[in-house]
Amino acid sequence: MQSSHIRSSREVVYFIISLLISISIYIVAAVSIVGIGIALIVFAIVFYLQLIMLGSIRGNGVRIHQQQFPDVYARVDVLAKEMGLKKVPDVFVIQSEGALNAFATRFLGRDMVVLYSEVFELAREQGQEELDFILAHELAHVKRRHVWKNLLILPAAFVPFLSQAYSRSCEYTCDRHAAYVIQNPQAARRALTLLGIGKGTFREVNENAYMQQIETESNAAVWLSEILSTHPLLPKRVQAISVFANTAQKVYQPRLGKVLGGAALLAVGIMAVYFTAIALFAGGSFLYGNLFTSAFTSEWEETLGDESTAFGIEGETPLMTAAYYGNTESVEAELAAGADLLATDADGSDALMYAVYGGNADIVRFLLDQGADPNTADNYTTVLTTAVTYGDRASAEVLLEYGADPSLAGPEEPSAFDVTETNSIEELLEAIESY
Repeated sequence: MQSSHIRSSREVVYFIISLLISISIYIVAAVSIVGIGIALIVFAIVFYLQLIMLGSIRGNGVRIHQQQFPDVYARVDVLAKEMGLKKVPDVFVIQSEGALNAFATRFLGRDMVVLYSEVFELAREQGQEELDFILAHELAHVKRRHVWKNLLILPAAFVPFLSQAYSRSCEYTCDRHAAYVIQNPQAARRALTLLGIGKGTFREVNENAYMQQIETESNAAVWLSEILSTHPLLPKRVQAISVFANTAQKVYQPRLGKVLGGAALLAVGIMAVYFTAIALFAGGSFLYGNLFTSAFTSEWEETLGDESTAFGIEGETPLMTAAYYGNTESVEAELAAGADLLATDADGSDALMYAVYGGNADIVRFLLDQGADPNTADNYTTVLTTAVTYGDRASAEVLLEYGADPSLAGPEEPSAFDVTETNSIEELLEAIESY
């Protein structure tokens, strides 16, 4: 194992790319008030969430020091000094409910290493070498200032796959750094295997068969899960340690053909699902629209399609319908046949009111000439107030010309003057324009 080979070859590349992207985002934010605000909000949220999480760990976890698990603290102290750390980071153990993990972080200017309880119990079960590797791995993150760097390049985290790729390269670096410090590659590989199967049976795992999974389990799904993860696949990490220690008998590689083929099929499948969903949505909308339109048309064709009725209200006469649609010939024919000009439907509306409903000022004038009442009202309001609220100035002018009273209120609605808040016919006509 050579110290010159510790750093992952991709770590620097990914960091520089992330740094350049982050600097560009910082510059854009600096020249934009909105950008500065968004950046401050994002940092405030991240800082707050981190502070709360670490505060909970420091408040509830068990801190390792000279009086608390002194043997483990002694190992942390030795490893930190061997790695050239000026200060020994605070080490906490937290209940993990069976999860196997550890991580390095910072809390208010102090470096921290957090061990999950399942990992820590290795020291209690004669797994000291494996625990040394895990401790050294997290101390390597502190030594190489990965926590600070991650904060510095935080904006690059919004670039798909980039932050995960940088994180995976850092994990490879810290694996090698830890293996180099403890000078025990076998323990390093066992510790990584432990993360995959647990502390009870990790010593029974066939390492070569485990590494062989790099090829036998090589497919698009496995590849995708890795590129979306901050950590490399465990068999790859085990193999990387073997290569670093020059003990790998065979180097396993992902089967590129299966990955590309599976990725292509996955992409085709996703696109097929996408376009099928679009087609179903569009087709469903079209079908629903047609069914709705057909149902709507079928329902109203009986009443509106051939102008046989205007509203389908009980008592509506052919004269009212013709007045609503502005059919002068039909209106004249109905009156000539003896239709009752003053007849009303169930809502109290007569033919004149129907003419106003349809906005047919010419029919309004014709009906008034035939003797219609300019002050007629339905069960709610007067015909003039109806013309006003409909914004129909032409019909209102005809009604006023034939003597409609703008101060006359309907059974339930106020007068035309009250509705428009006016006191003269001139003001009333001007006010109609606002309706």
